[in-house]
Amino acid sequence: MTGYGWDNLPGEVRDAVEAECGLIRHATSVPGGLTGGTALRLETSHGPVFLKALPEDSPSAPLYQRERLVGAVLPEGVPAPRMLWSGHTSGWIALMFEHEAVEREVDLRPTSPDLDDAMDIVRVLGETLTPNPGADVPPVADNVEFLRRRADALLAAPPEDLQSLPAYRAARAGLDLDELTGNTLLHADFHEGNLLATDRGVRLIDWGLACQGAAWVETALLVPRLILAGHSPEQAEALAEQVPAWKAAPEAAVTGLAAMWSLCREYVARNGPAPIRASRARAAAAGQAWVEYRSS
Repeated sequence: MTGYGWDNLPGEVRDAVEAECGLIRHATSVPGGLTGGTALRLETSHGPVFLKALPEDSPSAPLYQRERLVGAVLPEGVPAPRMLWSGHTSGWIALMFEHEAVEREVDLRPTSPDLDDAMDIVRVLGETLTPNPGADVPPVADNVEFLRRRADALLAAPPEDLQSLPAYRAARAGLDLDELTGNTLLHADFHEGNLLATDRGVRLIDWGLACQGAAWVETALLVPRLILAGHSPEQAEALAEQVPAWKAAPEAAVTGLAAMWSLCREYVARNGPAPIRASRARAAAAGQAWVEYRSS
């Protein structure tokens, strides 16, 4: 998330931020993210805060709007930075959060001690965010629609080298979106890139894809990330079994969602921007392995 420093923000935005937290003594850009806005550590007289902001006409602005809605109602029991303030001025959306002292990157590989913390967070999300505490976010079907368009485009004209085509088609046919509905607030983008290892433990960030649906969907969207991190499909599902909500997951819906997740990444690996094709190809391979495991 780069491109704008503190001094590059509109004066009205800087004034609004300082009206909330006091004079900014120093601002440091924080790398990461793909939304094209700005991410800053701001030193104030009361200590550091984290600010993210972008123009309201940015393609990523709806993600900030979702995060703002979630931040306003997120219960204290969820291990995530608190949103301290949000503003919408001079054509910009700005979100201010507690600053987290990051100690290292989170690791979800099979031998990592972070796995227990990550699975604990998934359990806490299902328990604490059911029912939805009041975030006016879209239904999970909207998120899946994003996956479906790309998946169906690939299935309509499959490349000759697309593997597991029969399994993908069978999984796609068995997906009933009604089985994904529910009253749980979902993060829906749970992976190591959205986890911070801090002096307060592992914390979950970036709620831009938050939606409402069945509690088990959170775990289902994590499983291919675990496979990507080096777990076998069997090992990843064994971890999923630790989450109570997973036990209610309909078999066909899980397999269908796995297929949509994998095919979307396969589509981007073939047609997306060159810099991300390789990473999406690796993700697609992880999803494919899961679909094959569930289809065998």
